[in-house]
Amino acid sequence: MAKYSRMKYFIAEKRGTAKTITEDTALTEDNILKDGNGFIIVDGAFKLTLPAASGSLKGVSLLVHTDDAAGTVYVSGGFGGGGANYDTVTPGAYCTSKFWCDGSYWYAMSEAVAAS
Repeated sequence: MAKYSRMKYFIAEKRGTAKTITEDTALTEDNILKDGNGFIIVDGAFKLTLPAASGSLKGVSLLVHTDDAAGTVYVSGGFGGGGANYDTVTPGAYCTSKFWCDGSYWYAMSEAVAAS
């Protein structure tokens, strides 16, 4: 059994608990910053809405796991990068995607992301 490094322990400690959504849900800054919701499970064909990018969310990253191909992640104002802004990201079924905020935009990283 491998030992956890200090970094892995720190990240796990700061992530807080997983939040499972079973209906369309809009996260708030408080959900992320105060409640520690850094890992979100989209349990079904539901839409997770991220809060608007802001200076207080700069440097925040979220892991979102979808167990249905129709689960989506939405942000008003669009995702940045890739030469275009998109409002919706649809990770594939049983995929975990990383979303991070630079204070101005949210960005998405996944091997199976469709955007629109």
